[in-house]
Amino acid sequence: QEACEARGCAWCPTDMPNAPWCFFPQDSPYGYSLGRSIQKTAKGWRITLNKRQALSLFGNDITPIVLEVEFQTKDRLRFRLYDPNRERFEVPLKIDSPGVTADEASYDVEF
Repeated sequence: QEACEARGCAWCPTDMPNAPWCFFPQDSPYGYSLGRSIQKTAKGWRITLNKRQALSLFGNDITPIVLEVEFQTKDRLRFRLYDPNRERFEVPLKIDSPGVTADEASYDVEF
C-alpha cells in the first residue's frame, strides 16, 4: 500500500477476483482522456483519445489515438486502437462480423 500511494496511485482493496488494488486515479496525469470526437458508427463507436499531459511512463506516446469499438456478435466485442495520422502494420486478420446493435449485446460498453 505504501509503495502504491507513494507513486500517486489509488489503493482500494477489494474481494472482486482479479481486480487491481493499486491503480491510477481518474485525475492522474498519465494516460488518455476522451476527446471531443465521439462518433456513433454503423457497428459501434469511434472515439478520439488525447494524451493527458507531457508525462510519460513508457515514451514515444502517440496523440491523438483513435479507439474503434465494434459490436460483432451478441457475445463478442472488438476494439481497435490506432494512430490516425500514421499508418502502421496491422495483422491481416479477417473476422466476419454480422454487426449486432448495443441493445442486442450481452455486455455493456461505457466511456
